[in-house]
Amino acid sequence: MNRRNVTAGVLSALVLGSAVVTPQAAAAACQYVRQDLPLPAGGSYPHTTGSSTNNSRVVGAYWQNGSRGAVWTNSVLRVMAAPANSADQVEPAAVNNTGVVAGVHQTYRGANPPLYKAFRYENNTYTFLAVEAGEQSRAVAINDAGDVLGMVWQEATPNVRTVVMWPRNGLRKDFGPGLAIGIDAQRRIVKVEDPASTAITGWVVNGDTGARLKLEGARTPMVFDNDRVLHYESTATGTQIVELDLTGARVATYEGGVNVYGRNGSGTVFGTFGITQPSLWRKTGRSEVVADKLPDPTYYADVTDAATLIGTYRDADDSSHPARWVWTCA
Repeated sequence: MNRRNVTAGVLSALVLGSAVVTPQAAAAACQYVRQDLPLPAGGSYPHTTGSSTNNSRVVGAYWQNGSRGAVWTNSVLRVMAAPANSADQVEPAAVNNTGVVAGVHQTYRGANPPLYKAFRYENNTYTFLAVEAGEQSRAVAINDAGDVLGMVWQEATPNVRTVVMWPRNGLRKDFGPGLAIGIDAQRRIVKVEDPASTAITGWVVNGDTGARLKLEGARTPMVFDNDRVLHYESTATGTQIVELDLTGARVATYEGGVNVYGRNGSGTVFGTFGITQPSLWRKTGRSEVVADKLPDPTYYADVTDAATLIGTYRDADDSSHPARWVWTCA
């Protein structure tokens, strides 16, 4: 499953004043201890792109004569099969609790733009998902049943996208225009319409019946995690992360939040305070992440039920490194 699928370009234009608030002090002698995930031999630019519902599996990409895929199961590396044509590229987007991966395969076409094809990957095999004539596709999320959520578009009109679900069994289902965000075990789908306009509309869609429920004010960047939809909004005094339940009710706001990563089963929300400062919001308030290297907001990240963080950090030479951060007290 991948719950953070869209990043809005407006973030770079935000006023930075909200990020200079004095942080809350971390607990004495406690901090996040980084545990690097093993890297594929000969690969460069490794980074996280998604994690499973129970966070036992992390999926990512790296560069080796093109984009390639990797899965870490309880921190043990498994390299995904390379595409049959070395000029093609693989971009994993999501993984479920049984290790099935969803993503997009780019077929090299010389002087023409690549052909995008959504895939489901298991048992070292890529299965390309059904499209109609002239369509291209991208998978962005997967649930534990293996149902894949993504988008399709005509090559001539790449900005006009339709949200679709490819069930594990059965025919593809279409859910109208927009951007796909996430899907859960009950086939509840979260999508956003009109992402390029000022009238952004979020929806929860029943993947079986097509019934829709409007999420007032919901906008990208957005996360669907643990039965909650979280998004960013501007306020009269700065910014905040908004938490909605699946009826569309606003259940919480997190002052100063901008880039939201995820929410665990205990209600802890992981995101950035301001544009760049990784932080956790709990019922007791906000605390900044304290560690020798911090998750970079450019990449996918999440918080587990054990409060372990998943993400990617950058080193002094600007190289990227997938990692887990475990809360440890001396």
